[in-house]
Amino acid sequence: MSRGLLERYLRVGWTPLILSAVIVLTWGAVESGGNIFYKTEAEKLFLRLMIVLALQMFSGNSGVLSFGQVAFVAMGAYTSALLTIPTEIKKFTFLTMPHFLKFWMFPAQLSSIEATLAGAGFALALALVFGIPIVRLTGVPAGIATLAILVAMNVFIQQTESVTRGTSTQIGVPQTTTLLSTMIWLLIIIVAAYAFKQSQLGLRLRASRENERAARSVGVHIARERYAAFALSGFVCGLVGSLYAHYFITFAYLDFYFDLTFITIAMLVVGGMASVTGGVVGVYFLTFIYVAFQRFEVNGIGGTQAPSGTADLVMALALLVALILRPKGLTGGKEIPWPGDWLDERRRRRRRRESVPAAAAAETQSD
Repeated sequence: MSRGLLERYLRVGWTPLILSAVIVLTWGAVESGGNIFYKTEAEKLFLRLMIVLALQMFSGNSGVLSFGQVAFVAMGAYTSALLTIPTEIKKFTFLTMPHFLKFWMFPAQLSSIEATLAGAGFALALALVFGIPIVRLTGVPAGIATLAILVAMNVFIQQTESVTRGTSTQIGVPQTTTLLSTMIWLLIIIVAAYAFKQSQLGLRLRASRENERAARSVGVHIARERYAAFALSGFVCGLVGSLYAHYFITFAYLDFYFDLTFITIAMLVVGGMASVTGGVVGVYFLTFIYVAFQRFEVNGIGGTQAPSGTADLVMALALLVALILRPKGLTGGKEIPWPGDWLDERRRRRRRRESVPAAAAAETQSD
């Protein structure tokens, strides 16, 4: 393979390659440390990052902010749980389950991969249904509509005790998700999110984000492009829910509500909505701050412990400062540049800075 061809391939995959390397290094560092607390935090980081990437696929590319993606996470979690909980546990846990569900759901014992894909598939089906009206809205109406999806799904879970256990904690879920398996799924999603952004569909979607009228004038079917992105985002969220359910094994309806919704949106916004790199940077930035000050609350430094709630307060302040200083996010909505391009850009900036005083001096002499 020629050097030029190799460089071409590396340029295409440079961003997902570097981001994947960061994920693998994180996994390696946590696994080598063996600390259960940091393993749990790494699992949360990976799962939140997948939700953020799902948000980036739709909201980052379309410009339509969605508050409803966590509803698909919930559906993925409950679906995969019901299809993997041992039959004996189902019999005494879901005594009032309707017969049309009981006769096939009780004997269901799917494998880990089957349950993960089943949860993602059910979330995809819901996204296809809800996406029909959502993709025709923009701005505030679209945000309110997606928020309605989140609230409606949460109320549905609470009111269907015979299927979801309502407000009670879901139990009996087998633990089949590991930090390694979550990392592998995350690497796949990073590549998928970047490939989607660079695809023709992603390009048309970004064009509608920048100028909807101009996009329509060149033949972009905006509703169709948003519908595809919304469905793909729902599928990824359902997959995340399945992984969540089989790692933490007990969960309840409040695990998939406002807290998770707002923290994932904040992570995407603070990193930079317009890029996959921004999603990764935002998740690492806020997670690092939160975990560091959470440890300060628990362990203290030099015999001094921070008061409870310090981690939340500092994270909120960090978010506020980051958005004031970098309104477009920490990455400015840009992906990781190719090293040669980065150096060329630095040289161009230096030449522009040097040319301004020279031009000013020449104008002074001519006067």
